[in-house]
Amino acid sequence: MKNTILVLVIIQLFSCQDTHNQLELTQGTHISNITIITSEDGNYSPYTGHLVLEKDKIVYADKNEPNISGKFERIDGTGKFVIPGLIDNHVHITEVQGMLPHHMEKYPELTEQFYEQMPRSYLYYGFTTLINLGGISEEQITSFNAEPVKPDLFHTGRSGASVANGYPMNFAPEQFRFEGTPNFVYLDSEADNIPDKFEPSNHTPKAVVSRIKNSGAIAIKSYYESGFRGMPKLPVPTKSIMNDLLREAHSNGLVLTVHGNSLEAHSFLADVGVDVIAHGLWNWEEYKDVPKDSLPPEVRKVLDMEIQKQIGYTPTLTVIAGEEALADDKFLSTPELNKIAPKALLEWYRTAEGQWFARDLFGDYSAEEVHSIYGNIQAHAKLVLNYLSSNGGLILFGTDTPSAPTYGNQPGHNGYWELKLMNEAGVPLNQILASATINNAKAFKLDSELGSIKVGKKANLILMAKNPLKEIEAYNTIEKIVLGGQVLIRENLAVK
Repeated sequence: MKNTILVLVIIQLFSCQDTHNQLELTQGTHISNITIITSEDGNYSPYTGHLVLEKDKIVYADKNEPNISGKFERIDGTGKFVIPGLIDNHVHITEVQGMLPHHMEKYPELTEQFYEQMPRSYLYYGFTTLINLGGISEEQITSFNAEPVKPDLFHTGRSGASVANGYPMNFAPEQFRFEGTPNFVYLDSEADNIPDKFEPSNHTPKAVVSRIKNSGAIAIKSYYESGFRGMPKLPVPTKSIMNDLLREAHSNGLVLTVHGNSLEAHSFLADVGVDVIAHGLWNWEEYKDVPKDSLPPEVRKVLDMEIQKQIGYTPTLTVIAGEEALADDKFLSTPELNKIAPKALLEWYRTAEGQWFARDLFGDYSAEEVHSIYGNIQAHAKLVLNYLSSNGGLILFGTDTPSAPTYGNQPGHNGYWELKLMNEAGVPLNQILASATINNAKAFKLDSELGSIKVGKKANLILMAKNPLKEIEAYNTIEKIVLGGQVLIRENLAVK
């Protein structure tokens, strides 16, 4: 009798397991025998297994082969690796690299070619999710989303929450800057320089955050920038304003991410305890000429505060590299650019007109002098990143593509470059992968859908020939990108 009962129990268990693994698909994909690399906390235990997708969702992820029926595509993943789609938390899709508005008006065909290719270029390098950290209109969002294939796009509203006449409002002519920055924060010290038609009550942190929230944004973008490259001293937010922005952001379920790259900015933002600092600490101000191999105690103190508070730190090393690239006469001959930048646009960059920003930026400096200056800044940026990486800092992946009107920050390629620069800084490969997947997803409250390979999450995946936990070049061995369940061949995303 006991043996009979035991047999029945075993049969029932296997029956339940078979039923559990039976998947009836209508629009599915089965990726078999592939090494699955994923994590919910940054610790990785890769395993060879199977993934099953149904429409835009992951419905199965396990070592055991599932029972499948219905309509589905089968992909043999033997010898391949799969990771979650990458997230770039700092892009500007509203700009054409290397151009100002009058260039875009003068060359509409180049502009059109760029915007058609740009979403595909991000996907070519595995970036299935972008966060536009800057002003963006409904028309621009609609235009981007109208492209046949494009990454998932999130944003921070029509404009950032900059203080009146502060960065980046200062770049716009006075007669246009307030209309162009509808979410500016009223600053009492700038009252005499704000047109009377703008009511202070409409530009409190509470009012500004409410407007940004209602626009469908996932985060508030603010700024702490007192000026650079010969700018006059710019107004910056008070601690009261930044605390109010943080409180209002949280009460609306949003994240506060703030521009800042100086010791002054990071010290201020670490003290407030913002959620994310959108740039690395590379401007050491009075310590800018100290050796490249040691951190001044004042810098270390600020970094320790960011570690202790687990403030998201976005290195954006390609901000520095993308400007320095203008002094490199070989950059535009980089073979990889031919895959993601329209040929006619690359040719324009080589013209005297296309070199305008290099002239404005460097003046009479020689290429050797430029590389020396930027090399020192980048060495400091990497040293800071290495310290954070080695001491439990919360590292998030973002590129600031493009950080300026430089052709050195090309969509997608700039992300791959950032990954390599992080690796050069000594960040372990597991931390690099986490920064661009689960860390970003959690920091921007997207982890219920994105950031890892888990049943119920969106099917945004990258299939590659090499292991990204073993070599950084793996990110350039992508073979397929799965975007919301749609399987894309990487080479089909390249410039035609």
